[in-house]
Amino acid sequence: GKKAYYVRYRTAEGRDVRQRLGSTTEVSFSEARRRAVAALAGVQEERRVAQPIRQRERADERVPLVREFAERFLREHVDVRLKKATRRKYRQLLRSAVLPAFGERRLNAIPRAEVVRWHGARKTTPYEANYALLLLRAMYGRAKEWEVLPESFVPPTTRVRPFPEQGRERFLTPAERQRLEAYLDRALRTRSFKHGRIRAASVYAFRLLAHTGMRRGEVLGLEWSMIDWRARCARLPDSKVGKRTVPLSPQAMEVLEGAKRLQRETPSRYVVPSSKGGQIDGSTLHATWVRVRRRIGLDDVRLHDLRHSAASDAIMSGVPLAVVGKILGHSSPSTTQRYAHISDEALARGVEQMGAAIERNSSAPTGKARTRKRKAARR
Repeated sequence: GKKAYYVRYRTAEGRDVRQRLGSTTEVSFSEARRRAVAALAGVQEERRVAQPIRQRERADERVPLVREFAERFLREHVDVRLKKATRRKYRQLLRSAVLPAFGERRLNAIPRAEVVRWHGARKTTPYEANYALLLLRAMYGRAKEWEVLPESFVPPTTRVRPFPEQGRERFLTPAERQRLEAYLDRALRTRSFKHGRIRAASVYAFRLLAHTGMRRGEVLGLEWSMIDWRARCARLPDSKVGKRTVPLSPQAMEVLEGAKRLQRETPSRYVVPSSKGGQIDGSTLHATWVRVRRRIGLDDVRLHDLRHSAASDAIMSGVPLAVVGKILGHSSPSTTQRYAHISDEALARGVEQMGAAIERNSSAPTGKARTRKRKAARR
């Protein structure tokens, strides 16, 4: 057969190649050698270019999937450092928002544009969308802190703008408070076997929220050992802002006395226990509140608005903002400033009352008072 020149080499991918350079009758030995050297040089260049890519690919394989890292994030950060309500919220958002979208992707393989689209698709629930974005940012923060990702890595959550959240203020009017209290009174008198009955523990939970301004989690986690009956306060060992003391009004003490009677039916360490004596789940209390507010025509009142209303009533009664912040357990004075406009209203009302009192007690009345006296004298 015909003889030919060949060169044999292995590609960057590891494939064995036998390349024909030409037949011996068409190509001289020196030309065949030149072609072989050129072919091998090309292969060498391919290997040089491919080496960093292969190194990156091998490094990428060591970066965990989002779902894999989420397990560590929950175990080593969420369950160790965060409050119970936040732990529950993070788990719920991982299940419903983060893992369905990114669970099978590697942490370093999610483009920013994809995160922007993912966040934007949740525009109908801006608070939930922002919370999910916050969670994803926290995960990337821990990934860099634990050296799962290099310090130079730019997370895809960078410069993703959260939706603006409009703060909503809703305070109960005196008439609405009376309507709520009347309904809760009826609920306590309703027999236990009646369909649709509101449990007594839930009634006392609502009343504690309304009378103390405590947070929902604080009320549901309140134990009898935390109540100081003599000092009329509740000593919370681990609230949202850490250890704090909640002063209790005489009305709040009456609510506690009523709740104490529940111990005969359901002995429990909790002030407002579940039917089995454990802690009522927050979602269960929320569902009960939804039923209550529908029945009394307060559909736009959230459970947290009972706390806002307690603060509003205190300020309108003349309690200073700083004191209200202390009662509510605000960690920063700026949080209490949201009620400043209520304080201004109370101040304006106080000035009017002061002016009226001065006018009544003044020996030299002015303005309308003089006119009224002159008219009275003419009669």
